Amino acid sequence: MPKRPPPELIAAVVLGYLNGVVMILAGIALIFARYAPDTAEGERFVVTVVGSSGVLLGLFMISIAAGLTRARRDARVLVTVLLGIAIALDVVSLVASPEQWFVIAQLVLAASAVTVLWTGRTARFFARTAGARTG
Repeated sequence: MPKRPPPELIAAVVLGYLNGVVMILAGIALIFARYAPDTAEGERFVVTVVGSSGVLLGLFMISIAAGLTRARRDARVLVTVLLGIAIALDVVSLVASPEQWFVIAQLVLAASAVTVLWTGRTARFFARTAGARTG
């Protein structure tokens, strides 16, 4: 019988779900932003593609985060990569326009999830799974 995941891992899964939902909502907002009157004709395509990419990344994040509770190391790595991409995009957004408070909130969520995934009992939980690498 497999061991139950530690509460920290459950928190990381919930943070992964929250990050996915925030990515989806931000992507939808960007898609609708193409209709803003101050958006130039050439920028509309770029805004739509970036918004669509955000929606797809959010959906992918939610689906991969579900694999974390089953001690899937590949899910942990993929979630970390996706959160790293989200962190990088958030930093770029903050540099471009620092008054966006929701970007700071998403940045904190993503950094918290990565920290929880790779430290403490969560790291030991993944290390005890069959075929885990040591070192």
